[in-house]
Amino acid sequence: MRRYVLSLCTLLIAAASLQAQNFTTQPCKDSDEGSHWFGGNKSACEVRSTTLPLANGSLNVHGTNGAIEVTGEDRRDIALEARVTARAGSDAEAVSILREVTIATSGTIQANGPKSFGERNWSVSYRLRVPHRLAAKLETVNGSVSLAAINGEINAETTNGSVQLADLAGNVHVSTTNGSIKASLDGNTWHGAGLSAITTNGGVTVSVPPSYSAHLVASTTNGGISAVNGLSTSAGRHHKQLDTTLGNGGPTLSFETTNGGVKIQ
Repeated sequence: MRRYVLSLCTLLIAAASLQAQNFTTQPCKDSDEGSHWFGGNKSACEVRSTTLPLANGSLNVHGTNGAIEVTGEDRRDIALEARVTARAGSDAEAVSILREVTIATSGTIQANGPKSFGERNWSVSYRLRVPHRLAAKLETVNGSVSLAAINGEINAETTNGSVQLADLAGNVHVSTTNGSIKASLDGNTWHGAGLSAITTNGGVTVSVPPSYSAHLVASTTNGGISAVNGLSTSAGRHHKQLDTTLGNGGPTLSFETTNGGVKIQ
């Protein structure tokens, strides 16, 4: 029986080793980005890097207490950097927590670690460089979401974090609770189905290039809407709602907030 148990343990360890992702690890070069917002007088931090295949053209990231940053490049794989930070009452305890945090990369990229309580806690922020074209589902809590230079079916959501968008295309849906949204439109029109950006308890700022064409919709419940820089709008502007055609029209770009203003510039 003992031999059977030992053999089973050996098989489980071997299977875990096969599934484990090889990371290159180095200490964080800058200061603790989380400060002591999550508690803990001492901290330990490292950056884990690896390269992954883009399985089925899809990227899934589930974060907790950390940011997600995704940038499109001329590449076919995924370059992943995970910044892992642990906080505790002593340096030794922080390092111990850091060693317990693991990052899964099969299917959904997500971190697992010890239960956080009091001043003992940890966080992981992700920076990913990906192909320009892909499908993505991104979720995090207590962290921002930043998307740039990607085109595809994109769904991103955060709670207690801001959202930043730049040079996007495709069918994009983003939302945040307790965070602002900043969107920078590029070129002369949107390529793809459109964009929906929603926040609760946050303002919205949209930067629009000259001569841009789109169907622009914006609304707020407790706030106002302002359009500056001489944007050419045909009709439909109201204090709390805007439904208008820019230039020659195009896909619908929708921005919505509950408690905050909307600025189109």
